[in-house]
Amino acid sequence: MKHSFYLGAEMVVVHPCRQWYYKENNNYDRMIEYNYQFYKNLIPYAQEYQLKIAIENIRNSVTETAKGLKELLNALNHDVFTVCFDTGHAHMCMGEAGGMIRELGSCIGCTHIHDNDRTDDCHTLPFYGTIDWEDVMKAFAETGYEGNLNFEAGLFLNRVPPSLRGESARYMAKVGNYLAERYEYYKTNKKRKNV
Repeated sequence: MKHSFYLGAEMVVVHPCRQWYYKENNNYDRMIEYNYQFYKNLIPYAQEYQLKIAIENIRNSVTETAKGLKELLNALNHDVFTVCFDTGHAHMCMGEAGGMIRELGSCIGCTHIHDNDRTDDCHTLPFYGTIDWEDVMKAFAETGYEGNLNFEAGLFLNRVPPSLRGESARYMAKVGNYLAERYEYYKTNKKRKNV
């Protein structure tokens, strides 16, 4: 966390502890407790370095559902914690990222934005998988999310020849701007409907 502080970060993403078979033999409660203890031990460091800890929704962990994330956040009951919402992980687990965004609501503090086909968590660019991006942007607007849309789509660039990476990165920026425009559209429409 010290390095994040020196880099000027406001938040650090910390993955939960996982167990492939956490749903069996009452492992769910044990994994909630295990993660509670793990994250609780990070509180003094977060306070010392004035950082928020963003807990990511990860497959095969108690955080793969909104219910598990909220249960963990409620147990921790501390303002240093928030959620890093990963669109691709939500899609792999739930099949509908927008629904999970709506369930988490104001718990979301930052994002990992990428796409996949629910078969391979390929961390590719939005619109190169099967996520419903209109619904995702609408869900972010409906819940009042005001944070970043941070791409975690590096494999999109890794799959193009080096000579095309500059142009591909510019295209990624265009996709990001498009998503931000769709968010603004839904945010504006939401305000008009509430007037």
